[in-house]
Amino acid sequence: MLPFLFVPLVLEAQNANNFIGFHLKSLRKHSFKYNFKQYNNLIVIPMEVNGIDTLNFVLDSGVGYTLITDPNVMEKLNLPCLRKIKVAGAGEDEELIGCISSVEKIQFKGIEANNHSLIILEEDILQLSRYAGIKIHGLIGYDILSRFVVEINFLNQTLIFTDPMYYKQKLGKKEELFTLSIEEMKPYVQAEAILKNSTSTPLKLILDTGAGHSLSLDTGTHPDIRVPDRFVTSQIGVTLNGAVKGAIARIEKFRLGSFEMEKVITAFPDSTSLRFMRGINQRQGNLGCGVLKRFHITFNYPHEKLILKPNRHFKTPFEFNTSGIELVASGSEYDEFEIGSVRKGSPAFEADLRRGDKIIAIDGEMIHNMDMNQIYKLINKKGGERTDLFMKRYNTFFIVSLLLQEPI
Repeated sequence: MLPFLFVPLVLEAQNANNFIGFHLKSLRKHSFKYNFKQYNNLIVIPMEVNGIDTLNFVLDSGVGYTLITDPNVMEKLNLPCLRKIKVAGAGEDEELIGCISSVEKIQFKGIEANNHSLIILEEDILQLSRYAGIKIHGLIGYDILSRFVVEINFLNQTLIFTDPMYYKQKLGKKEELFTLSIEEMKPYVQAEAILKNSTSTPLKLILDTGAGHSLSLDTGTHPDIRVPDRFVTSQIGVTLNGAVKGAIARIEKFRLGSFEMEKVITAFPDSTSLRFMRGINQRQGNLGCGVLKRFHITFNYPHEKLILKPNRHFKTPFEFNTSGIELVASGSEYDEFEIGSVRKGSPAFEADLRRGDKIIAIDGEMIHNMDMNQIYKLINKKGGERTDLFMKRYNTFFIVSLLLQEPI
């Protein structure tokens, strides 16, 4: 779970030479195609700032204003702090302070914005680089999504940005059109959940491309939304106010229009973790990339429309963490991997694996050329299978064999 960001202020208009906000560089082109890379379910876009440095941004529909999460960027790029503000999210810690700033130009490939306003955090509370396994400098969402019709193809890892004036909506085979509600710079969609006793529960959900989970539902927002009998407790995400803890379980069914998915892994955040969330009573949760990546998605913010087309992964069963290990990346290049947390009662917990233990090899294969996605697949095979880990704790090396379990 990545941040739901809200800031109680209105930023100054972003004035370009002849444009406001992000736009296509070439007046002759009406669209632009970009090949992105995905790290641990996050869409990462490198952007050049002021012609000085390239920063990696997560494309996160759950945030409004462009957010720099790495405070070192301010000094490195000599950016001004025009005004300090409180930035609020959801979590257990105190509120976070950020600086309103601006850059002369921010661009990538065929898209740019001039005199672009952004917010720079004073503390890197999210530590997205450790989560993604690559250096992450910030988040970008509404500022760019609102300027184009944006198609996301998770299979081919491509983005297509189209000028809304030249976009022609055509529904192809198996595509379905939805109404997209844009509220406080975030996209919402109507859905349904079958939670218990085959009762259909209506849901209003944020579409959150910056959230790695599948589905998150907030207890207390609807009488039917309760934690199922079979669940595990865990840290389920990090937001701008700190860690979010709660329960993880499977719900019977989830529906988006005519699209139906079964046994969807769902997070149920603790109510105490959501005490800073504004608008909590106006929606029931958020939909993350665990579900979204099963579709070819067309975001049409300007006309408040959404088009979904299931891809070949649509019917793939939802998999849960069978080892109990949550990874974080470490090292100067974020190419080393260690345990960030261990779920209580899990195989890793029973094997006495601890936070900070480094993974050296899995099933006899060294991990130095692997990314985080590959490692997760190797340590979270099906329940009943084994995975052998060669570990390092301080200066001691050891081997553990985990008998993996399906806890939910």
